[in-house]
Amino acid sequence: MNLIKLSKKELKRYRKFLFVISLSFVFIQVLPHKFVLAQEVDYDYGQGPSELMLINHPDNLKNQPSEIEPISSSLPANEELPYYTTYITATAYTSRAAETDDSPFIAAWGDHVFWGMIASNAYPRGTKIQIPEYYGDKMFIVSDRMNQRYYHHIDIWMPDLDDARNWGSRYVEIKVYK
Repeated sequence: MNLIKLSKKELKRYRKFLFVISLSFVFIQVLPHKFVLAQEVDYDYGQGPSELMLINHPDNLKNQPSEIEPISSSLPANEELPYYTTYITATAYTSRAAETDDSPFIAAWGDHVFWGMIASNAYPRGTKIQIPEYYGDKMFIVSDRMNQRYYHHIDIWMPDLDDARNWGSRYVEIKVYK
């Protein structure tokens, strides 16, 4: 067996290097929002993020939209849109202060909550989704964001707390419209 012999000085330097590296990994795990933020990432409909945004990076401040376009919550009449089918964990939430911030009826982009609104970090704003097994042809639209620790989830806004509790957490088949 061929072992590498290190002097005590080199061994100390190597240990310090490993300590700094492991400490940086701990900080990234404990405080991920201080290092990388994927708040407004453009997703290619399930193909993954095209780029990550760094917090307070000057390039990202230029790319912010100046005006927010209103979002329609239904499909145009007699129009077939392409879609794909996938499975995702679906939960429900209401506008209680315990579940939201200090403005419970306002979504992440300033929209007022409505039946048919979904919060999701997996799909971009305005993505239209159907949950045919439970809601048939009802069209839902991504108009809110979830806590950043939930990536591959959707959260359906419901006006009634009992309905949201009865829904619980389900692994459902969804249609995602492009």
